[in-house]
Amino acid sequence: MMRLQLFAIIWGLLLLQGKAQQAITLDECLMQSHTNYPLQSEYRNVAEQSALRLRMLNTRYYPQMDLAGQISWQNEVTHVDSPSPSLQMPMAPKDQYKAYVDVKQLIYDGGITHAAKAVERDQQRVQEKGVDVELYGIRQPVINAYYLVLTIDEQLKQLSYRMEVLDKRLVEINSGVENGAVLQSEADAFMVEILKLQQDQFALEEGRQAAFDVLNELTGSQMQEGVSLVLPVPDNAAGELARPELSLFDAQRQQLVAAQQLAGRQRMPTLAGFGQIGYGNPGFNMLKDEFDTFYMVGLRLSWRIWDWCETSHKKAIQRLQTESINTREATFEKNIRLATSELDSRIRRLERIMASDDEIIALRQNITQSAQSRLNNGTYTAADYIADLNAESVARLARELHRIELSKARRERMNLMGH
Repeated sequence: MMRLQLFAIIWGLLLLQGKAQQAITLDECLMQSHTNYPLQSEYRNVAEQSALRLRMLNTRYYPQMDLAGQISWQNEVTHVDSPSPSLQMPMAPKDQYKAYVDVKQLIYDGGITHAAKAVERDQQRVQEKGVDVELYGIRQPVINAYYLVLTIDEQLKQLSYRMEVLDKRLVEINSGVENGAVLQSEADAFMVEILKLQQDQFALEEGRQAAFDVLNELTGSQMQEGVSLVLPVPDNAAGELARPELSLFDAQRQQLVAAQQLAGRQRMPTLAGFGQIGYGNPGFNMLKDEFDTFYMVGLRLSWRIWDWCETSHKKAIQRLQTESINTREATFEKNIRLATSELDSRIRRLERIMASDDEIIALRQNITQSAQSRLNNGTYTAADYIADLNAESVARLARELHRIELSKARRERMNLMGH
């Protein structure tokens, strides 16, 4: 029984340790943000709307049926005066009643429906690419929140290191105070510094939780306090520009090409069949004053031979719109090049700075070790030692922050290029 309890305790501790050491990568966060963001449902919305519009276009080939009724009275009707009183000519009634059904069936529309479907499919692609662009926009906030957590984690790590060193020194100082070799004010200086570090720790922990809350909101996940974030090691070569905006520009141009083809088709001849069947008084025999059935079938050809340059104006507008898209694309690519140049400059600066970080830390360590010896010998005050220790800690923190900043700059460059 005792062995089972011991095994359960050990297993529980291992599970807790595994949970506490759970690691999350930036790529996982970016994938979760893309999958769980509410805008993701817009793809389905766009597809359903496009399917309905295509279905509506298909109805152009279905028979169109209209039911109508009419009751009228007129003061005069067509009649023929009789040359003889004994010969009465029939005359249409002045009150007329009619109910009929009109049927129309499109036979050939010059390819208008086919071109309209092409425009609709391209419109759907434009809308989907627009959603891609909007979803891509949430990547940078995710990157910012992720690296903010990493920055605060490093600050907490360096703060913990300083507190650990100060606690050790405080134990030594308190021993000297008890022996009468050190003044109480020296121990008080260490206690004040430790309390200030605890205040800083509380503030950093609150900031870390706030950054985690933002990250959870963006990714739709519930990462807990024990989760650790892995510092990315981005590739220096970001590759060619592959932003979703470029696909959007291409889709918009393709849609304009389809719209130009539709404009050209609208001047093509159309052929449709029609029919009418009804019941009324009179029927088609206007001289028969009685209720009767009537019907008529036929073909109708329509050709708009002159449209006052409407089609050519539409095509000219679409060419101007294409030029506008090309201009926006060129502007977008130029802005990307400018932003990339700034990031490259920042990356080079950080690489040069990091080359001397280790040397600065080594020198600061020597200064702190010397200060510790002089403190132990009573030739150095607690304030002087704390100042040297803080300087070493600042140097350590600067190196790690430079490493995080360099990783972020490289990752932002990749994101800027669409990777």
